[in-house]
Amino acid sequence: MTKAQQNYFELFGLEPNFSIDVPKLSAKLRTLLNSVHPDRFASSGAQQQMLSMQKTTQLNDAFAVLKHPVKRAQYLLHLKTGIDTAKDHTVNDPEFLMQQLELREELETISGGNDISQLHQFADKISALEEEQESRMTELFQQEPLDTDELEKAIYKLQFLHKTLSDIEQAEDKLLG
Repeated sequence: MTKAQQNYFELFGLEPNFSIDVPKLSAKLRTLLNSVHPDRFASSGAQQQMLSMQKTTQLNDAFAVLKHPVKRAQYLLHLKTGIDTAKDHTVNDPEFLMQQLELREELETISGGNDISQLHQFADKISALEEEQESRMTELFQQEPLDTDELEKAIYKLQFLHKTLSDIEQAEDKLLG
């Protein structure tokens, strides 16, 4: 693999792994961006300036994926297996689907009231579920061979929890707005 084709983990000198230290990743991004910043190449030729901009864009794109647990899981699964979970899929897990419905109804009920503390408690509940799901993802990515069916389900579950947290933020904005 050439330098231009490095995967996102390699760009940051990381082993492909779901579990990463995001503050260290941020620090590494700052260091790398500083070394390729276009201002450093202001007196260089147009080609060097263009390469600097491309590298900066590549680093920012990689960081955006690696810092986000759902995107990181999708990227890692695709990197390891070629499976693309970024497309819409259905999950054949009746228990999970029922949990989704119940959590959506609970959010709708809470959002209909004016109790911000109840919304915060619900956010804490979803955050705890998200942490559990991220731990599960770490375990699944450490298994050899990878259980791709379980990984796909786990990614969809993590995606749902992340979306629910986003919806809670919107509900909070509405209540406070």
